[in-house]
Amino acid sequence: MNMLSRNGRLIPEEDFSLLPSNRAFRYGDGLFETIRVSRGQLLWADKHFSRLTRGLELLQINPGDNWSEDLFAGAVKELVLANHPETGNARVRFSAFREDGGLYMPLGNSVSWLIESEKLDQENFVLNNRGIHVKEYTGMRKGVNQFSSIKSINAQLYVMASLYKRESGLGDCLILNEGGNIIEATSSNIFIVREQQLFTPPVDQGCVEGIMRLVVMETAAENGLEVTEKPLNPGDLENADECFLTNSIQGIRWVGLYNNRRYYNAVSRKLIQLLNTRALR
Repeated sequence: MNMLSRNGRLIPEEDFSLLPSNRAFRYGDGLFETIRVSRGQLLWADKHFSRLTRGLELLQINPGDNWSEDLFAGAVKELVLANHPETGNARVRFSAFREDGGLYMPLGNSVSWLIESEKLDQENFVLNNRGIHVKEYTGMRKGVNQFSSIKSINAQLYVMASLYKRESGLGDCLILNEGGNIIEATSSNIFIVREQQLFTPPVDQGCVEGIMRLVVMETAAENGLEVTEKPLNPGDLENADECFLTNSIQGIRWVGLYNNRRYYNAVSRKLIQLLNTRALR
C-alpha cells in the first residue's frame, strides 16, 4: 500500500482527496520541490529547504512557527521509510500550497502540504549512454519576473512544451524567455561547455533556480572548472563543445544533438562522477 504524507500525517494514497476549494487545484497557488533520496538520505536537503522557504515567503504563504529543516526532512524520511524500506531510494515531490478557501483573494495564508514518493532503482546518478536530441519550443515564451525562478505548481508552459517534446520525438526541448534567449529545458537547467569553461543562464534571465544547477556550479568550481553565468542564445549552443541538462533526480543528461550541432560528453562524464562522490559525503 503506497502512502502519502498530508501535513505530516501518513495516509494511504487511496484515502487522499481534495476539496473543490483547494487552492492548488483552483489556482495553482503554491510551489513544490522534487528531491532525490538515496539510502534514506535527502540529497542537498538544506538547499531544497532554503529554496522552498524563500518561495513561500515570496508567495506570502505562512509556513508556521514550527517550520524547520528538521520538520521538512523528517517528514520526507518518514514517508520514504514507509514506502521504500528495502533501499531508501526514491523520487520525492513536496508540494506546498495556501490553505483552502477564497476566490482570487485567499481566506487565509497558512500552508498546507503533501508529500509523494516513487521508487528509484539506482542510488547513484547515471549518465545517459546516448546523447539526447533537443530543439527550442516556440509555442510560448517564459516571462521574466520575480516569480520566474520558483518551482510553481502553475506549470502550463512546461506541460505544453512537454507535449511538443513528445509529438516531435525529442529527448527534451528548450524554453525561451521573452527576449528569445535559451534559459532551461522542460524540467532542467542548461549548461554549455566551451574550451573547458562552463556557461549557464543567470537566474535573472527567467530560469528556475535549480538545486542541481547550484550543486554543479559549486562542484565544478571546487575542481578547477570555471563557471560563468551569461545569457545563452542559439548561436552560443551552435558554437559549444558540449551541452548538458541538470536536475535533482537525474543529475546530468548530456545533449547529443541540437539542430545540426553534435556534442560529446567528456565534461558531463567527469561532473557526474564528481556528483556521485559529493552525494556520498
